[in-house]
Amino acid sequence: MSGEGVTAEKARWRERFRAARRETPPEALARSSAWLCRRLEAVTSERAGPVALFWPLPGEPDLRRLAERLRQRGRTVALPAVVGARALSWRRFEGPERLVPGRWGLREPAEDAPPVAPEALAVVAVPGLAFGRDGTRLGYGGGFYDAALAATPALRVGVAAPGALVAGVPAEAHDARLDAVVTEREVWWVHGER
Repeated sequence: MSGEGVTAEKARWRERFRAARRETPPEALARSSAWLCRRLEAVTSERAGPVALFWPLPGEPDLRRLAERLRQRGRTVALPAVVGARALSWRRFEGPERLVPGRWGLREPAEDAPPVAPEALAVVAVPGLAFGRDGTRLGYGGGFYDAALAATPALRVGVAAPGALVAGVPAEAHDARLDAVVTEREVWWVHGER
């Protein structure tokens, strides 16, 4: 499929999964998020070093409890901050009161929050609309995570809302691949169980 064909296919898939997200009742998302946090915490416990999470947008899995729990246990938690066109930096999460409004309604650490080097990250929790069992990811179309993941050796873990793990999603060569996907029911290892 040509680049234009893949782009059009991604647009169709994005609409499909955005619609599914809108139809997910808040209670179902909350239950799913609780399970996702448990499973993701187990994955992070297997690796030493900072963990990059994300503050949820409406309809995304909510990892806020996990962020607080890891931080209270002395683990460095990083959150993304948009710093330019298709560019993220990682900053230390110092509590919800230290988050500021960012682009597109994101909550991100303030500019004076300590930076976390991408090469220091042990695990990156990756948001998205849909994830493939083959390691593919359908993001929002900005390319931010593709660029950020290219700069880190961290374990890349997709965090899937209910129904967002499928066989595969449309992808191009520049799209970052994942090592695992966490759902409310399982941790799917792309290259076999760990």
